[in-house]
Amino acid sequence: MNECKSVGVRTFDSFKWVLLIMMISLFSFFSFGCGKQVETETTVPPSSPEECITAENQVFSYYEAVVGTQDGDESISYRLYKYTDSELVLVRTDSDTDDKVTTNYRIVPSSVLDDCLKLAKKYKMGKGKWIDGDGIVGGELSISFVKDGEVISVSSSHMPDNGMEAFHAVRKVLGEAWSQGK
Repeated sequence: MNECKSVGVRTFDSFKWVLLIMMISLFSFFSFGCGKQVETETTVPPSSPEECITAENQVFSYYEAVVGTQDGDESISYRLYKYTDSELVLVRTDSDTDDKVTTNYRIVPSSVLDDCLKLAKKYKMGKGKWIDGDGIVGGELSISFVKDGEVISVSSSHMPDNGMEAFHAVRKVLGEAWSQGK
């Protein structure tokens, strides 16, 4: 009887060691191998900018539309997506009165996002009068961005007196980035 018990304990101890070695191997494999990149000064970008154009990567958006006109509605939107440490993907979508929609993208410096966020801060987007302000007729403007992990959205349906100035300032930054993008 004692002989069986002794063999069972040795077998269990061996199993624990094998399990421990397997866990250490798996941890090492996933920590240091299996597609992990060695940290360098720059991050290796995805193989194409199109791969970055996902909802999870969107960091800023601007939308402008002329609505309720006799000839039909027109709109333009700019959306910024994370790409590399120093570059963003700027997507522009235009819709004309004939419902023709064109979408293109360009690579722009990450400083474009910084400029847009500075304007959001300057015009206090998402606070106070942006919630309770007056709207406009015949058009629609909106901006959304991520701040401290939260999505902030403002629109022309509720904006302060300087709201149009804020929208124009953001559009100017994005338009200039578009014209200079590659």
